[in-house]
Amino acid sequence: MKPQAVAAADKPAAFSFAYLCNAVAVIGCVLCVANGVLIAHFYGAGIAIGWTIGAVALLCAVVVLTYRESLGETSVLPVLGGAHLALIAFWMASAIAFWMTGQRGGWVAAIIIPASWAIHVIFTAKGNFVHVLSCLALCTVPMLAFLIQSVWTEFPIWVAISGSVSAVAMVASITESAKYSHGNFLALQKALAQADATKERLEFAIRGAGDGYFEIDFDTMEATVNPALAEIIGAAGPNAPLDMFHQFVHPEDRDLVFSTIDTAREGTIDGWKQELRVRRADGEWTWMQLRAQAIQANAAHGRKLIGTVVDMTASKNIEDQLRASKEVAEASSSAKSQFLANMSHEIRTPLNGVLGMAQALDADELTAAQKEKVAIILDSGKSLMALLNDVLDLTKIEAGKLEISAVPGDFLHTMKRTRQLFQAMAEEKGLDLLMRYDSNFPQRLTYDPTRVRQCVSNLVSNAIKFTPQGRVEVAISARPLADGEFMISVEVIDTGIGINAETQSRLFSVFTQADGATTRKFGGSGLGLAISRQLARMMGGDITVTSTHGKGSSFVLTFRAREAAAAAAPSPSPARPAASAPRSLRGLRVLLTDDNAINRQVIKLFLAPQGCDIVEATNGKEALDLLAQHEFDIVLLDIHMPVMDGKETIQRLRAERRWKDLPVIALTADAMSGDREKYLALGMSDYVSKPVDQRELIAKMHLVKGFEVPAAPPVTRRA
Repeated sequence: MKPQAVAAADKPAAFSFAYLCNAVAVIGCVLCVANGVLIAHFYGAGIAIGWTIGAVALLCAVVVLTYRESLGETSVLPVLGGAHLALIAFWMASAIAFWMTGQRGGWVAAIIIPASWAIHVIFTAKGNFVHVLSCLALCTVPMLAFLIQSVWTEFPIWVAISGSVSAVAMVASITESAKYSHGNFLALQKALAQADATKERLEFAIRGAGDGYFEIDFDTMEATVNPALAEIIGAAGPNAPLDMFHQFVHPEDRDLVFSTIDTAREGTIDGWKQELRVRRADGEWTWMQLRAQAIQANAAHGRKLIGTVVDMTASKNIEDQLRASKEVAEASSSAKSQFLANMSHEIRTPLNGVLGMAQALDADELTAAQKEKVAIILDSGKSLMALLNDVLDLTKIEAGKLEISAVPGDFLHTMKRTRQLFQAMAEEKGLDLLMRYDSNFPQRLTYDPTRVRQCVSNLVSNAIKFTPQGRVEVAISARPLADGEFMISVEVIDTGIGINAETQSRLFSVFTQADGATTRKFGGSGLGLAISRQLARMMGGDITVTSTHGKGSSFVLTFRAREAAAAAAPSPSPARPAASAPRSLRGLRVLLTDDNAINRQVIKLFLAPQGCDIVEATNGKEALDLLAQHEFDIVLLDIHMPVMDGKETIQRLRAERRWKDLPVIALTADAMSGDREKYLALGMSDYVSKPVDQRELIAKMHLVKGFEVPAAPPVTRRA
């Protein structure tokens, strides 16, 4: 054992009695004296005393030099090696002396001495291997000589030969054992050095990071903390019973932390990670992250729990900042959505009056010049509506509130109707608008017809707009995918002005057109393509473009669709008397509820040619009062009104049994995503957004009354 008084960093003293205060020195001296007594028996006291003094002196020299070497004084190694060889040689001399007595007791002592020293050298000699072999040679050569002499003097020749071979083999075995032991010793030294280096690196890393480290002995339930953790929590010392550390854990976290430790002690879990609040030395509670791992028992130690405690103050601050930023962003997004909803409502309300009156004027008998002016008003209003709808669509997409609603339908029929919408526009410019598709194209698909029509309409409209002469062609194809799905491709090809490569790279960005001159010449907000591409990607596809400036463009819309089952054949219905199913709105009593006089005037102008009997109300309360006094066939209900709005009105109306099935159509400027579904869920029979389209309103009124909708709802011209 190294005395605590000797510091490894200081140069050891040349001699100190403390060096001899160990078992090796004491037992060695006892052996020297005992061997001296045996020498005295054979050779007398004088020789015995001389040998004993020499042996003890050499033993003490070896012990002192070994101790100094263990304290780091490497300069003593040559002297230590010589002293060690001298000590062994001194003992071998006594062994030879015993053998030379010729007595059996002397022979026993002679054999025991080199054999014991050989074992000692194999298991304790830690010098270089040459020194170990030298020491073994001093031990084994006399022993080999003793054995060979004994067998050749005591046994027949054939036994002597065998005994000699055995003696040589024994010496070789001792040498191999020494070699193996020395190799194990070197490997152990290397492993210990690596373990020490790893430990130092880990301790340095933990100290450098300022993290706390702890160990808990599951046998004693004592905890040991490193200096960093002791400093953080202000612990009195590095070691203490685990219960002493309860005070440093926040009361709300304490039960969870220590119950988990108990669970790990029982062996149910091996490790875990959790966040907890720890009281610092200054009394403040700080969020920290605990990572713990149970270490299984081994020959040296019982089961332990090791772990680290990392200060999370910085990450918690960042988390709080991110949360605050997220709340600000969400509030900003909500404010933007609310602003757009309000602006949409405020724009649609007066626009309803403008377009409504324009539609009413268009139904009158006008001169050609007057009809041209009305047509300009309607076209301008529709352009304004298209821009407003694009902005709302873009906002819905950015907010993640726009959903794709796939329904079964005839896709080619949808495309043919879309082509019909643009046929007149193409003919006005003298363009051919063509459509072709594969003969094996699926008859029915499950897709979102509204969004597909929106994308295709945008592409066809742009193609017609930017093609001064030639043609626009729509090519439709379907590529089969797995599980009954298809990748539908709609390619719109034109012979227009084309797009240069630089413009193509930014064509699908919002508010982007080819250039300023194009914007001035053709108009447009630059939102259509950006919205269409995002819609296509939401449907599992994309929109791509190839174009040559001055020679035309090709836009390809792709999206995923699933094959739908064939439509069921309509079941035959019994013939009904003609009088039982009215086919027009003439004579229907309509309760028109809107706080805006202009909006009421527009609806009256729309419905007057239909022969409806219209009664007006300015808010929901008036509407309910009128319903209580009179019978009505249909209610047109605005949403935003004073006194009682449309939402409360429909809820009260549906609460009454007598009005449960009364058709109610919402007429509102609310056109954000989900508004239609929201009002239908409240009990509305249908929904029409402002500005109100005359034909759409008439069609919806036919539908909610169960009338057959005319192919083209009549708009009777008034004198």
